Amino acid sequence: MLQTTVIGSFPRIADMDFRDNIILAVEAQIKAGISLISDGQTRADMITYFAQHATGFESKGDKWFITGRIGHDGESIAAEDLSWVKKYLQEKYGEKAPLLKGIVTGPVTMIMSGMLKTKDYKGYRDPELYNDMGRFVNREAQLQLKAGVDAVQIDEPYYSVGAPMDLAKEAVRIARHNVQKPVHLHVCGNITKIFDTLLDFPVDVLSHAFAGEPKNFTVISKEKLVKAKKKLGVGCVRSDTPELEEVTSIVELLQKATELVGEENIIAHPDCGLRGLKNDKVASEKLVRMVQAVKKL
Repeated sequence: MLQTTVIGSFPRIADMDFRDNIILAVEAQIKAGISLISDGQTRADMITYFAQHATGFESKGDKWFITGRIGHDGESIAAEDLSWVKKYLQEKYGEKAPLLKGIVTGPVTMIMSGMLKTKDYKGYRDPELYNDMGRFVNREAQLQLKAGVDAVQIDEPYYSVGAPMDLAKEAVRIARHNVQKPVHLHVCGNITKIFDTLLDFPVDVLSHAFAGEPKNFTVISKEKLVKAKKKLGVGCVRSDTPELEEVTSIVELLQKATELVGEENIIAHPDCGLRGLKNDKVASEKLVRMVQAVKKL
């Protein structure tokens, strides 16, 4: 059966303790039958999670500013949560526990989410800015690996809307240094113009949306993946609408993917994180139907 995973986030119940929200997300994934789960990213948005531990990053209201040289303060709330989840899984499920994935927001997305207000960098095209952020992401990944994760996902939504791909590739190379576990690179949106470039990135899995972005099918092939020694993460349920897909339609999408790249080269997951759905029951049911489709496949 295909490996199944999630992109990360899960709907959060506002009046529930964050650890209870973690359990809600974890148990929903396990009940659905997801084989590589996340902790649900219950605490914060994808920038705040990491920017709060980045020296050279400062927040003012709801905005982030790059005010100095980027570094890592050595702490990680994400790693603390993942360590807690790993212990929870071991104590409750033992050898039957699913694999756990750590998630880090990528260098380009971190940079583009902050307004540059420092003379330490020459501008948004300064290679040193991307290299420093790559080292930051690497440090975060190392802390998550120490917490016990079985894979690391780098989230880069900005790639699909325009990014300096030469600088992005070098930043990922730095971020990947000494990460011995599988690395997934998730890029949502339309990737038709950049997929061939991504094939050369130093990662193990390229993860993209196909349910909401069917045009992405036009650029994938088994030949490309095999040559690049990569697997393809196939988004097969939408994360931008609460409408529940029929299992048969998910099967059809996955069949199309297998015909193009081979079943052995695929990992199934939602198009993106599920927090935007705002309803944990809807998110859970999407995961249930996705796994049912994988079993029928």
